[in-house]
Amino acid sequence: MRLVAQGLTDEGTPLLQLNRQERRRYPWGNEPDANRANYDESGIGATSAVGCFAGGASVYGVEELSGNVWEWTRSLGGFDYQKSSYGYPYVATDGRENLAAGSSDLRIIRGGAYYVNRTHVRCARRFGGNPGYWDHYSGFRVVVSP
Repeated sequence: MRLVAQGLTDEGTPLLQLNRQERRRYPWGNEPDANRANYDESGIGATSAVGCFAGGASVYGVEELSGNVWEWTRSLGGFDYQKSSYGYPYVATDGRENLAAGSSDLRIIRGGAYYVNRTHVRCARRFGGNPGYWDHYSGFRVVVSP
């Protein structure tokens, strides 16, 4: 079991708690729930504002990891959009994080989108996407470190 931050103490240090369920199908647990993510069963049929599905947060407190829009990552997928050239478990030094890779290398897209079913919003669902392609089903997450 890993320790995960569950808020901050009065002094500003992370309040840690054991993560008793390290492997999950969805960020919130193992059962799909249309009240926790925007996918076809939610019935919205379009993108939603960030924060609408706070109940779908991961044990790490990250929201909207499933559904709404597919999220681009910087990880390489190889050259076949259906099967990544890189295996799992994740190894950052195996070449998938090569920032100098050309645009012919696919990038990993993950998390599902508002129009897909429960299978495609699972944590493990990912595929390769052409970095030059644009659509209204994909986006990216801005992460800022203090």
